[in-house]
Amino acid sequence: MKQLASEMLSEDEKAYFEEWYKNPSHQEYFRELLKIRSGVIAYSVKDRIDCGKAWRKIRPVRKISRIRQVMKYVAIMLLPLCVGLLLFIREQKKEQVVYVEPTVRPGGKLAVLTLSTGEQIELARSVSAMSEQGAEISNSMGNELVYKQVGDMAPVKEVYNTISVPRGGEYKIVLADGTTVWLNSDSDIRFPVTFSGDKRQVELQGEAYFEVAKNVEKPFIVKINDYNIRVTGTQFNVRNYSGENVATTLVEGSVQLERGKEVQKMYPGQQALLVNGQLVVKKVDVVDVIGWREGTFSFKEVRLEDIINELARWYDFDVYYQDTDVKNYHFTAWFRRNASIEEVIEVLEKTKKIKMKLDGKTLIVQKKSIQ
Repeated sequence: MKQLASEMLSEDEKAYFEEWYKNPSHQEYFRELLKIRSGVIAYSVKDRIDCGKAWRKIRPVRKISRIRQVMKYVAIMLLPLCVGLLLFIREQKKEQVVYVEPTVRPGGKLAVLTLSTGEQIELARSVSAMSEQGAEISNSMGNELVYKQVGDMAPVKEVYNTISVPRGGEYKIVLADGTTVWLNSDSDIRFPVTFSGDKRQVELQGEAYFEVAKNVEKPFIVKINDYNIRVTGTQFNVRNYSGENVATTLVEGSVQLERGKEVQKMYPGQQALLVNGQLVVKKVDVVDVIGWREGTFSFKEVRLEDIINELARWYDFDVYYQDTDVKNYHFTAWFRRNASIEEVIEVLEKTKKIKMKLDGKTLIVQKKSIQ
C-alpha cells in the first residue's frame, strides 16, 4: 500500500483511500499496520547495529563488508517472514473485534436517475458519461449530476429525466441551461434534458433550492401541486412535502406565484405559505429556512413533531410517540447534519421536557417524568 510506505498518491488513489479510511474498523486496521511496519523497521535497524558490534570483536576489519552482504540477504529473507508472522497475530486478534454498524446514521449523497427510456441509474458513485437527445450527462465522484447541451439547436420535442432522492439522501443537479438545483431528502424533480420553446419548466415534489440561470426571454417555471413559481434568474427555496403547507422562500431576486388568475409577487426575505387554500406572505430568517443546503439544521420555536419529521427524512428512521401531547412542545435547536443521531437526541433531551430512545430504526419519544 503506497500510503503505508509513505509514497506519493495520485488524486484518484487519495480519494479512494480517504473513502476507505472513513470506516472505523479500517482505521484500526491501518493503525496496526503502521505499528507493525515501525516495529519491523526498528527490529531490522537494531539487529544490524548489534550484529556489527559483535562481528567487529571477532573478525578482521577486511571481512566486515562480506559479512554485511550476508546479513543483508538474511534480513531480506527474514523480513517477509516477520511481517507474515505479525500479520497472522493481528488476524488472530481481528477475529475477536466486533464492529456493529449503527442502524440510524446521517444521510449522504444518494439519488436515482430515471432516463427517458425508463432505465434507472444509482448516483451514489461515479457513473460513465451518458447522452440523451441533445445533452451529455456526467457526474463527478457521485457528488452532482451535470447536463450539458450539445449542438446549436435543442430538439423540437423535449425529453424528460427524473431525479429521485430517497429518505436519508440529498443531491445536486446542474441543468442544461446552467441552473443549479439542490434536492433535499425524500424529493423528486422532473425536467427536460434540454429546454426548447419559450419557457424552462420543471416539476417538483419535496424540497429543493434553486439558483436559476438568468434568461429574461425564457422564464424558469417550477410547477408544484398548487401553483407555479415563475422567475427569470434568482435564488429561492421550495418546500412541497405531502401533509405540509407549501412554502416558497425568496433569497435573492424576485419571483411571482401564479395560482389560476391570482398572481403574488415576492421579494427577498419573504416566504409564501399556502394555508387553507390562501397564500400568506411573511418575513422570515432565510438562514433558518435554507440551513439544510449549508449542512445544518436550525429550528427556532418549532413544534417537536415538525422537528422530528425533518430529522426522520434525513436520518431515515420511524417515530413512535408514547405521549402524543409532546408533539406540540416547541424547541429551539441547531446542529450539523453530519451529527450522529445520539448527539441530536442529547441536544433535545437537555430541555428536560422529553426523553428519547432508539429501538432499532424506531425513535421512541415520551414526556420527561418529573422527579
